[in-house]
Amino acid sequence: MSALTTPAAVIVVDIGTVDPHERHSMVFDTFARLAPGQALELVSDHNPEPLLEEFAAELPDGFWWQGKQGRADLWCVLIGKPVTVLD
Repeated sequence: MSALTTPAAVIVVDIGTVDPHERHSMVFDTFARLAPGQALELVSDHNPEPLLEEFAAELPDGFWWQGKQGRADLWCVLIGKPVTVLD
């Protein structure tokens, strides 16, 4: 995972109404369309830890992940695309 930054823009993705078989691909597709410095806010009705593990396996240095305080029955996570800084 990359260092955490403040995202320039946030897109909300509520997967509570999405078919469970399509959730991860929907999140990855949305993430792929983000520009560097943008983030998506994932809103889920369950712990998204399996998704974190998938991100870590597929994009080990290409994202950052920050849990947010949500309602008791919701999980909220910011998943961001880091800005690449050239030396």
